[in-house]
Amino acid sequence: MKTTTSDNKMSKIMIALLMSTSLFVSGCSDSASSDDKAQSEESAEVDGKEKKAEKQAVPVEVVSVERGDIQQTYRTITTLEAEQDVQVVARSSGLLQEIMVEEGDTVAKGQLLAQLDVEQLTLEVDQLSATSNKLEKELKRQQSLFSRKLASRDALDRAKFEYQSQRAQYKLSKLRLNYASIKAPISGIVTERMVKQGNFIRDNDVLFKIVDPATLKAVLYLPEKELSNVKKQQIVLLSIDALNDQVIQGRIERIRPTIDTSTGTFKVVASLINPENVLQKGMFGKVEVVFDVHPNTLLLEQQAVITQDNRSHVFVVKDNKAVQTPIQIGFRHNGVLEVTSGLNEMDQVITTGQQILKHDTKVEIVGFEEEQVAEDGKPKNKAQLPSAVATNP
Repeated sequence: MKTTTSDNKMSKIMIALLMSTSLFVSGCSDSASSDDKAQSEESAEVDGKEKKAEKQAVPVEVVSVERGDIQQTYRTITTLEAEQDVQVVARSSGLLQEIMVEEGDTVAKGQLLAQLDVEQLTLEVDQLSATSNKLEKELKRQQSLFSRKLASRDALDRAKFEYQSQRAQYKLSKLRLNYASIKAPISGIVTERMVKQGNFIRDNDVLFKIVDPATLKAVLYLPEKELSNVKKQQIVLLSIDALNDQVIQGRIERIRPTIDTSTGTFKVVASLINPENVLQKGMFGKVEVVFDVHPNTLLLEQQAVITQDNRSHVFVVKDNKAVQTPIQIGFRHNGVLEVTSGLNEMDQVITTGQQILKHDTKVEIVGFEEEQVAEDGKPKNKAQLPSAVATNP
């Protein structure tokens, strides 16, 4: 009996342990199943978002490819020089009595600029005039006596020499009197006055400087490799800093055919159109020499182009997708370039957002209509440049 009771107790303990183990295993299994279910739901949610993102269109901005003229140029800098730039010097001496012009005044050739005191010069002229008249009478008397053989040849020659010498002195004094009235040798603008009223002026003293703005030239120094590209009458475009980058047109007038060995450049002189005298000597500016023109060519904004490994491509919108399109580029300048192949007129090229795109990415055009309408209500395109200026590519 005792043995039976003990065996029953052991059986009950074993059953209890087995039930505990079963419950623990069941709990762990339920927990793992719950975790797997959560991970599966989370994965499904991410996959759904990714698929949704793939279907969502990328917003982009575009510009239409249009036609215009584009030019190949060479850029350099210049300082304007005047071919008629003179110093007005005194050709007579005396006290500066009056000044008629000031710096900045426009004067005409022959206009009176200043006047020296002429009192002493006038007296000298009168004295020499009287002496000259006296000697002229003596010469006539000697000629009359010689014709009647009452005077010798030597007496006649002396009278003639004295009269001619005195006459020359008289003319010289009149010339000094005339030079006392200082006049403009050219038409132009008085750029500098170096004297004041009351100064004593001597021969060859510099009194004024005059520049004729109509003779202003742009002097350029181009590298020798451009010598074959430069020709007379080619257009130059001058942008002046002092005139808020106003562009003024000119033409090549002279080309020096020799190369400066110290700089490797040659000199080019261009005449400028300056009807209102807005240009002045010494102005600094940027100049472009137009070498070649491609008319009616396809133009595009440079920001739309992606260049990798010396190859260029753009993204063109077709059927609401970004189509990667290789292109060839010609001239370029100031954010505008010429497309020689790869695009057609009115193609819509993506200009903003193209860096993150891939071929056949779905896109949505934004802001296109607003940017294409000008203030007057007429269509407008950023890339449409009737006369674009391009530098060497």
